[in-house]
Amino acid sequence: MTRHGRQTRRQALASFGAMIGSVALVACGGESAPATTAAPTKGAAQAPAPTTGAAVKPTEAAAAKPATTAPTAAGTVRYFTWGNAFSDGIEKKVIDAFQAKQDKIKIEFTNSQADHYTKLTAAIAGGDPPDTALVDGYQLRNLIKKGGAKELTSLMSRDGIKKEDYVDAWFDEFIYKGKFYYHPNMRGSSASFFYNKNLIEKVGAKVPTEGWTLDDWLAISQAATRDGKGAAPTQSGFDPASATFGTERPGLWWPFLWVNGGELIDLDKNSCALDQPASVESLQFLSDLQNKYKVTRNSFEGVPPAADLFVQGRLAVLHGWFTDIPRYRAEIKDFEWDTVVMPQGKAKKQIGLYKGNGEVIPTGAKNPDAAWEFQKFLGSYEGMLIYGVEGRFVPALKKANQDPKFLDKAKAPKNLATFTDPRVKTLPLMPEWEDFNRDVWNGALDRLWKGEVTAKEVVVDVTRRTNEMIKN
Repeated sequence: MTRHGRQTRRQALASFGAMIGSVALVACGGESAPATTAAPTKGAAQAPAPTTGAAVKPTEAAAAKPATTAPTAAGTVRYFTWGNAFSDGIEKKVIDAFQAKQDKIKIEFTNSQADHYTKLTAAIAGGDPPDTALVDGYQLRNLIKKGGAKELTSLMSRDGIKKEDYVDAWFDEFIYKGKFYYHPNMRGSSASFFYNKNLIEKVGAKVPTEGWTLDDWLAISQAATRDGKGAAPTQSGFDPASATFGTERPGLWWPFLWVNGGELIDLDKNSCALDQPASVESLQFLSDLQNKYKVTRNSFEGVPPAADLFVQGRLAVLHGWFTDIPRYRAEIKDFEWDTVVMPQGKAKKQIGLYKGNGEVIPTGAKNPDAAWEFQKFLGSYEGMLIYGVEGRFVPALKKANQDPKFLDKAKAPKNLATFTDPRVKTLPLMPEWEDFNRDVWNGALDRLWKGEVTAKEVVVDVTRRTNEMIKN
């Protein structure tokens, strides 16, 4: 999603209070028509930087003493999330299903519209937070470190929520110092490659399958990038307005380091690893796609966004999220498309990216017991299957993501299982993650993507500044 601007704390509190009154919805109504849905990643205004900077390597949850019995939960639960008209329709279906199972808890749903994290942290600071709220994975550990979320480890133990029922790598994404602060109904997916089978075959390239490589990706992209007269992108007079393109330079650049044996942050040493040879080589490869080979839609000005090009049949492959599928299903009618896992690099093994968002009970919530009961439903087989089938996110619960209703072979993509592939890593989402990703990495790497500097040149300063931020 796009990054939202900052608000003052007073403005955010006023906005949140007004939304609770005007936007709160008890489950009702139908679903909006599919629209372009956003990736599970979501930028938002950042709260003040944390006071300490030690990264914490995820571990198994600490042993917790189970509570005795569940309290009787009732009353209103204020449910705070983000999205658009399409995703709101799905949320209503989930709420309807929950309300149909019981009549003691009423859900008031609020879409934050903008400045989600700012509004949430301001509401917590003001003593009037929602009862359950979605928090972006980039910001969750920062919120926990500031004391903004209720610990849920004992509740998970009491109610029998087991790691083996979920995709392992996803279950542990937001553990902080060995404890859970979110219900494992993570709103996310593994990122996969979408591809236009007809276009790839037309240009004589090899259709990607399990085990394809970075070299295969480049070969497809070079073959597919041609203008209406057949000119290659490096030839004089190339016309991007009439062209098909090979790919897009991925905004989700992190897993392309992993497949080459590189890393982002060395959690054992608590230091930035972008200056390591494998990381440098990977970053340079991504820059070369755009600037040397000119096979990305980013290589030229005025070219439509990648999703639009893909729908138009003008893009061979692109890296994206499960949440792109509803639009593609609705709009693509005249070519065959599917998905495939990440290409392999020098590490010679499959390593994908999983990124999720967590559902927390904010500190100071007025009805935490009822909020927990609602969270359990969101993470249940029934709740997750609705989210998965409707295209909101990939169910983390194995029973739901292996259900034939979710894996519907009658619909594209046929290889939907790429989004549940367990061979993934998660980002090192330490409390300082968004600070250095926003304030250091994005700006510096933008110069690399534009071809103004080499990877070897840019990582020196990036590594130094990142390490200073972690230590300070």
